[in-house]
Amino acid sequence: MLFDYAETSPWFSHLFLFPHPFVMYFLRQTVDGTGRTITSPNYPNNYPSNQRCSWIIQALNPEATLEVECDDFDVTDCKDRMVIKENRKVMATFCGTGKQSYKSTGNRIVIKFRTNGSNTGKGFSCTVRIPESTVTSSTTDTCQCGVANPSRIVGGQEVDPKNKYPWQVGIMYNGGSNYWCGGSVINNKYILTAAHCVKGDDASSLVVGVADHDMSSTTDDVPGVTDLKSVEQIIIHYGYGSNGYDYDIALLKLKETLDLSQYEQIRPVCLPADDSQTYEGVMAIASGWGTLYSGGPQPSTLNEVSVPILAPSCPGMSGITANMLCAGLQEGGKDTCQGDSGGPLFVEENTKYTQVGITSWGFGCAGENSPGVYARVSKFLPWIISNTADATYCQ
Repeated sequence: MLFDYAETSPWFSHLFLFPHPFVMYFLRQTVDGTGRTITSPNYPNNYPSNQRCSWIIQALNPEATLEVECDDFDVTDCKDRMVIKENRKVMATFCGTGKQSYKSTGNRIVIKFRTNGSNTGKGFSCTVRIPESTVTSSTTDTCQCGVANPSRIVGGQEVDPKNKYPWQVGIMYNGGSNYWCGGSVINNKYILTAAHCVKGDDASSLVVGVADHDMSSTTDDVPGVTDLKSVEQIIIHYGYGSNGYDYDIALLKLKETLDLSQYEQIRPVCLPADDSQTYEGVMAIASGWGTLYSGGPQPSTLNEVSVPILAPSCPGMSGITANMLCAGLQEGGKDTCQGDSGGPLFVEENTKYTQVGITSWGFGCAGENSPGVYARVSKFLPWIISNTADATYCQ
């Protein structure tokens, strides 16, 4: 499976010290050797002069390397050139004509293409992939994302069987008894949740419940698996708080690394691969321990509900930004509610589940023409990856 993301926003270019727009891709290992193709501007026609282009390409597996193959390369004037960097050090410079190739020493490269000359060439088409030799890593053989365990939510039902969605977690205060927000396992060290759930809290005051189903009972706990994990660090998106519920996303770094391959009750959810996907019309699942109706009782067991994802404009709703998505029925009756915040909204893609939203806000619960609003996960992929660089992602 290929995991990629294109990013051109100014804040991210400042973060990585690029003064001009660039594209960022994240790659997962693929047995069939597929990869990401990058091309020069206007390819296969001649590229324009005075261009500055950059691509940041990173393998999600920190042990992987990258391979660049340029089967078509025509940069005749060597005033124009392609440069490949690792750790800010120039590792290769290409110009002229003919095939070019490069093999990295690490899991991240930066490719820059600069044109100065007036005599431009056809340019290039290059494929970046993870070599097959690195696909045999034990983490990719035994650790998979988005794999469910098959056989506040309003209008939903109790999750059956328990631990069906092994990425689901609950957040509570240390010494507490109820989950007041949800979250999801995305790798072996971090939980994805909503910023408004943890804003103003100290990491030491929080615990995360993993592999749990009935939060009021221990009789259904999985021995050695169901547990409350301590939180080492809270990372809130820097954009949160300046514009209502925009940028409502946060990460919780756990003190203890999760074993994502030994127990089926703890697995990560997959992250979306394509930011151009709106998922409009797709049925999604939301899960949590939230109240059964606005101001109502909180169930002790994990509930789930299926709702359709609406158009990006979210007709009839105000305060919607590009960082959000809406899901719900026009007639109401099914929705997330108080206590479900921070939990995942996920869809099935190629037999695996991908998290597309984080439960964020809404006007009441399950009202007519009043869908739930979720943080759109695909908009935050660079932020997520850059803040979880010390973690291992499953394939």
